[in-house]
Amino acid sequence: MKKIEMLHHIELKELFDSYGCSMNSLVNIQIGYDEKVYILLSASIPERIKGMFVNTEANSKYSAICLTVNWENGMITHHQLMEFGVHKMNFHYIQPIGENILLLGARCMYRKETGPEMNAVIVDTTGNVQAEFCLGDGIQDCIVTDEGNIITSYFDEGVFGNYGWEKPIGHCGLIVWSQKGDIKWEANRMIDDCYGLNVDEKNHIWYYYYSDFEMVKTDMKDEIVYQPQNDGFETFLITKDTRTLIHDGGYRKHSEFFAETINHHELSGLEKVDLVYNGGTILNIMCSVRSAKMVVVDSKNRLYVKEIISLG
Repeated sequence: MKKIEMLHHIELKELFDSYGCSMNSLVNIQIGYDEKVYILLSASIPERIKGMFVNTEANSKYSAICLTVNWENGMITHHQLMEFGVHKMNFHYIQPIGENILLLGARCMYRKETGPEMNAVIVDTTGNVQAEFCLGDGIQDCIVTDEGNIITSYFDEGVFGNYGWEKPIGHCGLIVWSQKGDIKWEANRMIDDCYGLNVDEKNHIWYYYYSDFEMVKTDMKDEIVYQPQNDGFETFLITKDTRTLIHDGGYRKHSEFFAETINHHELSGLEKVDLVYNGGTILNIMCSVRSAKMVVVDSKNRLYVKEIISLG
């Protein structure tokens, strides 16, 4: 078993309290191309439709706490609140895009009378809308590259259709968009549900999908296909030395982590990995990754950051 030592943490409740925010306002935590951590907040989380389906509209006040991180030692060196004002869509993702911010809703309706809802909104840092477009329904994850490309992956409803979509935009399971909302590339595999998504230091796209349970690395021209030894994981990263794949434990074990060695075009040596702080094991409650960087929140609402160079 391998261990990854987390050196520092911050108390999320104390951070939220310092800005007058409730812990209930937390929507998502993501890492940007600028290596900052963005904590998306919503003043009101809308009720589910019929108690089941995620509402596409929120009409809520959105904001974000932006964390500047020293990735070498895992310390938060600065934080600030960004306020975006009230927006109609129910947003789930936040990514910096150029000097602006992309706010994206995972769900959007298609109505015959009016067409698709615009679930992607680009705003400046004070919330003024710069652009609006539709990136499809059923979005599983979103990453924006330093070049401004928007990568979206889709879960099964986004692939096969719901919310009024007879021909869903996300039918291919994975799309790369321009920052104007034009399609630049689509995956060409039989993806029923794109479980996991990441990019490496060279902006190669890595994705893991159902039902073949394959991991694919692509530069949008060529691809390498890997066969992971664990099924059903949603979060993964590639260490900075590119020698190790670290992912959650898969079905019913998302709070744990495992590692596999990358040997050319093969994966081998499945091994458990513990995140450790002050001698105790951290169980993942919320995790976000980008390249070799990870943000983990535990059950006590403590946030840790780490760039994993190597497992040694």
